[in-house]
Formats: sequence, structure tokens, C-alpha cells
Amino acid sequence: MSSAPSATNPPPAWWREARFGLFIHWGVYSAAAGVHRGRPIAGASEWLMHSAHIPVADYKPYAAGFTASAYDAESWIAAALDAGMGYVVIGAKHHDGFALFDTALTDWNARDATPAARDVLRPLVETCRRRDVPIGFYYSHAQDWINGGANYAGNWDSPAQDRDFDDYLDHFAIPQIRELLTHYGPGVPACLWWDTPAKMTPARAARVDAAVQALAPGILQNDRLGEGHPGHFDTPEQRIPANRPARSWETCMTTNESWGFNLHDHDWKPPALLIRQLCEVVSQGGNYLLNIGPRADGTIPEPTLAALRAIGAWMRVNASAIRGASAGPFPHRLPWGFATTSGDKLYLLVEKWPADGRLSVPLLDLPSSVRLLAAPGSALATEPVADGAFVLLLPPTAPTAPDPAISVVELHYTSAPRLGDVPPRPRPPVIPQPADGAVSLRAADAEVVGDHLALHAGSHPELGCWTSLDSWPLWRLRLHQSGPYRVELEYAVPLHRQGTLAEVDLDGQRLPLVVAGTGGWGEYVRVDVGVVTLTAHDELPIRVLPVSIPVGAVMNLRAVHLTPASLPSA
Repeated sequence: MSSAPSATNPPPAWWREARFGLFIHWGVYSAAAGVHRGRPIAGASEWLMHSAHIPVADYKPYAAGFTASAYDAESWIAAALDAGMGYVVIGAKHHDGFALFDTALTDWNARDATPAARDVLRPLVETCRRRDVPIGFYYSHAQDWINGGANYAGNWDSPAQDRDFDDYLDHFAIPQIRELLTHYGPGVPACLWWDTPAKMTPARAARVDAAVQALAPGILQNDRLGEGHPGHFDTPEQRIPANRPARSWETCMTTNESWGFNLHDHDWKPPALLIRQLCEVVSQGGNYLLNIGPRADGTIPEPTLAALRAIGAWMRVNASAIRGASAGPFPHRLPWGFATTSGDKLYLLVEKWPADGRLSVPLLDLPSSVRLLAAPGSALATEPVADGAFVLLLPPTAPTAPDPAISVVELHYTSAPRLGDVPPRPRPPVIPQPADGAVSLRAADAEVVGDHLALHAGSHPELGCWTSLDSWPLWRLRLHQSGPYRVELEYAVPLHRQGTLAEVDLDGQRLPLVVAGTGGWGEYVRVDVGVVTLTAHDELPIRVLPVSIPVGAVMNLRAVHLTPASLPSA
């Protein structure tokens, strides 16, 4: 029997070489589509039951809308392969306890509780097997709002939550995991993707892993099983670490702002942004797991399909810089973009094409050959090394680059090039105080310090996925008016994640804050933190510092507002 995964066990070759995978969130929550009793509910659509505190008896009827009537596993996998993806992970059971597979443990499953009336995992498994695509299963092992798993928010008229957690784990979750490991034949699943390990002590995690190892020794697992079980890879969510992680890692991200299908979420990310995220992730040695949320009938929203087609068109030209590639030689992104390596090739992933065609590459050795992947017959010239870098002479195509998202240049080296003078990571500019004195420090203008906080782009940028004391946002303000200022935070946090202690640090003066729940991750309020007297300053540092995080996450932060005390606050 193989030992449990540890920090020293590398993921298998297929996972490391793929670099790009498909995440699928599909279930009863897809039928509800983020709406309850005719009202859109803020927050993640797959958390609808939790966010709206829906009793079991009121939530289960949504299963009638899960028809899978247009579900075509072949088309799902074809779309993934066309996009250049190399593996799939699908939610076999999410936090609402609904199983997409046949299970003897409950009738709360796709075969017994819905018009789909069948195991909907099986067609996907069979398609993946036929197309030689590894498929993994997401399984919510510790949180289950209907069958009795740990519940972050306590009981909201849900008698199932009165169940003893060890009884649930030993007589429900572990038997279901055994079903998933034995129902589909050799090699399936290729990965177990755990989530929200509330109450998973080392002893409990060990019991789950022992059951897994008995049936699938050495199976790939992520880092969310529980204490003492780091898994094969880390899983930053909706963010790309600012610094290259030491362990194998995979970030999961959405194509809009939701994981499951949400009828009212039309904030689709541009394909160019998704391509850029893919490039940055691989340049830091990670995998990119991109999520789709099919409708309850099995159709995929057209904006999602359009994004996958656009990524696929880019990958058909540039896949050699992604598939089988690893981190580039540079410790962080450069002013023009990113880099990856593969064998004797170094790939420059150029986001900002130089108007004059001169690209500074901080390496001390010239390549033996250079070509643009979008123009396979091209042969580009270089200028000798000077000041710790050489200049690559690109076609001066400003204002239009060869590719509007990322253009890729392939450099051939017979031996690893030596690193030159890498420019420092750029930092956001100093923010000037407006004439009326009122300042709004927006999320998009912050410098992110640490690896456990990320900027979520979109129509209303926010700082989120904030899970550690070692991470915080930093603004630098040019303050020209001395005097007292009222300080307010614009933030959102669900009730079950309230309780974080934080401080707003204004050049050493600290205002304490107990983070109160606002109702959901998308329900923002503007909270008065206090008044502080500030002196005019050319570069006043302002930080929001977590002091204690008893509930696993800090907040989603949209802005810090400073208003002169003589003015009314907004």
C-alpha cells in the first residue's frame, strides 16, 4: 500500500504536463441558478442553500429542474480538448449533498431525485476514457447540508445538521468515496479534489485517506483533505500567487463570477484575460483549472463556449509554450509579460508588444535561434548583451501585436541561459488626494503583499481569497491636507465568516475593526472604523492588516475611504 500523499510526492506526469484543465460545477444548484423565491441571492450560486438559509424541505424541490435533457458529454469533452485542456475535474457531490452518481447511501442523487433519472457522471467518464482524458472527482467530504456533514453556519432549520460528525464521516462520506473509487473501473478517478475541510482533524483525515489508499494507492489528491494531509498540490482559488510557490500548485478560476450556473451573472471575463491568466500561471510553474457552470439541462452558456473557442484558437498556435512547459527563469512577471521553458526552448509570452520592436530580455546568453510562433518561418535577430540584458528585435507592429492577447516568441538554447539583471516587480503609483480631500482607495489600486490575497477583476474589482495573516493590501497616498479623517471600509463577508479581527494602519496609527457579517460575499456595506489625525505626506502608507482569522477568511474588500472630518461621510 502506498503511503499517504506528502509534500515530497510529486503529482503524476499527466497532471504536470497538461498544465490546463476543465473544472465543472453542475448539480441541483444549477436548476435554482442563484435565485430563490424569485429573488437573486448574492454570492456563489452553488452556495444558494447556505446563503439563503433554505430548509431542506424547501431546497429539495429544485431537483425537479435538474433534467440533463440536453446533456452531451461528448460535446463537453470536445470543447475542452478544442481549448487545449488536458484533464477534467467534475463535482461529484457539492456542499448541498447532492450526488451526480449512483449511490446506495441516499436517494438524494441524480438517478433517484431528478428527471435525469440516471448516473450523469458515467457518460462523462466513458467519454474521457475513450478520448484518453484523465478525469478527477471533486467531493465535498466534510461539509454536507443535507446528509449531516460539518456546517459552517450552524443549523438553519436543517435537522440533518444534528448528526454526529464522526457518524457522518464513517457511515456516509467514506462509503460514498469508496463508491466513487470502485464504480467506474481502472484509472477513474485520476484525482480526488477535496474541499472545505471543516472539522477534519488529523485523525479524521487519516481515516479518509486510509480508505482511499486501500482502493487507489497513491491517487492524486489536493491539499484540502484535512490537517496533516497536504496532498500532492496546493490550491489557491481565484488567484495567482504573487511569488512562485515551492510546492506543486493549481489555481481554479471561473469564466464569469460564479462556479455554478447563475442566471443573473453576465460578468463574463474576456478571453484575452483568461489566456493571460493561463500564461501567468504556467510561468510560475502552476496548473490552471478553468471552471464552467452548465445549465440544469446540460447546455453550456454560449459566452463560456465562445471563451473556450478563443482560447483554443490561441492554443493551436502557442500550445508548445503551455503543454509540457514549466516555470520560466524569471522570478516574477517582467514589464512585457511572462516566460516558460520546455526542454531546450525558452518561451517569451509577450503581453505588451514594444512599439519600436525592441524587447529587453534580462539574460546573459544569446539564443541560437529565435522565431515567432505566429509566424513559423520567421527568424528574429538579437543585439549583444549590455547592462545585464540583450535586446530581441521584433517586428515593430504597434499598435497591433501579432496576437491581441499574448504573442509568443520561441528561443532555442543549447544550455540553460544565465539570468541577467531582472527589473524589480513594478508597484502601483502613489495615489493623489483629490481637491475636496475625500479619498477612495480602490481595490484595483492596491499593492498586494503576500500570497494569500488576490485582486478579482471585473466590473467592481475587489480583493478576496484572503486567508492568511501574512497577506494584506497596501496603498500609498499623497496627502496634501492635514487634519482629522473619518476612515471607512467597504467590504462584504457572509455571516458564517464574520469575526475576523483587523486593523487599518495609516502610517503607524492603527484603528481596530471586528469584521461583522454583511450577508454574503457580494453584499457590500460601508463600515465606519474611526477617526484619525493625519499629517500631509508625500507617500503615506495605508494597510488593512488581519490580526486574527478564526473563521478561515478575512473579507472581500472593495475600498478604503478617507473623508475629512469636516465633510459628511457617504
